[in-house]
Amino acid sequence: MLGLNKGEVKLVENKYSEWNSLFLEEKETLDLLIGNYVKDIQHIGSAAIRSILAKPILDILVGVESLSDIQQFDTNVLKEEGYYHLSKVEIEGKEVFAKFSNLNTMTKSHILHIVEYKGDWWQQHTFFRDYLNNNPQMAKEYEALKKTLAIKYPNNVSAYSEEKNSFVAKVLSQRQN
Repeated sequence: MLGLNKGEVKLVENKYSEWNSLFLEEKETLDLLIGNYVKDIQHIGSAAIRSILAKPILDILVGVESLSDIQQFDTNVLKEEGYYHLSKVEIEGKEVFAKFSNLNTMTKSHILHIVEYKGDWWQQHTFFRDYLNNNPQMAKEYEALKKTLAIKYPNNVSAYSEEKNSFVAKVLSQRQN
């Protein structure tokens, strides 16, 4: 089952096949809802890495020609599907929407990372996923770090994410090699 309550950090056994099937279903839905403004949609995040523990949330990378294309999205239709724009999440070059399975508990099941197609964010997210899928030893190192941080920060997603940054930077440094 997908979803974590607000702030919760919990890792579960990777269900790559199941999660990838759910991603493909969601991709079809997103194609219907916003496809006219989208160049590509990819499955990213730990749930897209075949062999490691992951939070039971689908991270979805949505590539648009320009971030201004988001203004064309029908947010009412997205809300009907459970997606809300997280306007308080301010990340330069990225807009974030989340799908909630329960608004009372703020149970988040999907995160849309909307970025410029083939821009820096696009390249970083897809490279990280592909690199870890092609380098099992590095994926296991990432998993070990995630396990440690999940124990350290069971109710603090921000701190959990922040402390992964140096590992992510180490992987991304391989792009130049």
